[in-house]
Amino acid sequence: PHGSGPLPPPPPPAPWEPFAFALLASLILSALLAWYLASPVKRLRAAFKAMAGGRLETRVGSLMRRGDEIADLGREFDDMAAKLQSLVLAQRRLLHDVSHELRSPLARLQVALGIVRQEPEKLNLAIERMEREVGRLDGLIGEILTLSRINSGVGEGLTEEVDLGEVVEGIVHDARFEAGSQGREIRFTDQDGVRVRGRQALLARSVENVVRNGLRFSPPSGTLDVEVGHEGGQAVVRVRDRGPGIPESDLEAVFEPFHRAPGNDGPDGSGLGLAIARGAVELHGGSIAARNMDDGGLCVEIRLPAVRP
Repeated sequence: PHGSGPLPPPPPPAPWEPFAFALLASLILSALLAWYLASPVKRLRAAFKAMAGGRLETRVGSLMRRGDEIADLGREFDDMAAKLQSLVLAQRRLLHDVSHELRSPLARLQVALGIVRQEPEKLNLAIERMEREVGRLDGLIGEILTLSRINSGVGEGLTEEVDLGEVVEGIVHDARFEAGSQGREIRFTDQDGVRVRGRQALLARSVENVVRNGLRFSPPSGTLDVEVGHEGGQAVVRVRDRGPGIPESDLEAVFEPFHRAPGNDGPDGSGLGLAIARGAVELHGGSIAARNMDDGGLCVEIRLPAVRP
């Protein structure tokens, strides 16, 4: 049409518009970043608060879908929570078991005192019973204190180089006196140069408890085999009896405090020997396991990091 021509160019943007756009984009990105970072932190804070309130089952596994350091922190929290829950539950169970185990000898002491009051002529018999129960209480409390020290992490100073064969040989030598009076035999096999690093007293205690447990379940005139050797860079101690063995379901449970396998319900033993053995072995970075042998009997195997010659 008449008078038409090219459109005039648009007016140039105002000088503040690019800055406003950049500021708006920065605000949006900052808000998204703040939400991305603050949301899991709030979950972690809530989880810590729940743990402090006693809810030990609290976990933050939903954070693990992330691929950053916060996800690593979430995994560390879950690991910590699982260990803490396990420790607290173990302590509660131990306290319950301790109260149960202490109740029986205390009840027998009360019965003995009642006999003294009602039948003074049986004083000597009652005193003998009380001495026996006091001895059991003393032994039980000593075992509980040992287990408590091990569980509290007395792992400092485990730097002594120990000749494991020499330690086990001493234990076998002492145990033969007891075994001989019961008609049992202990066969000892030692491979020279088996050395580990740790605390000799704790290692000796763990092996002694396993050996005595094997003797307790060995039949009259039976044989207990004790072997020390090297396998795959590890020091290995095996103690095998010729007893009835234990149910497969109890192979792990026998290392729990106060657990007694079927056939060990008598007054002998506190039910803490194998628990102390496991605690001492694990404190030295090793492992302990039990298995039934095909031709009968139970084999308890201790594995420890060996010192390279």
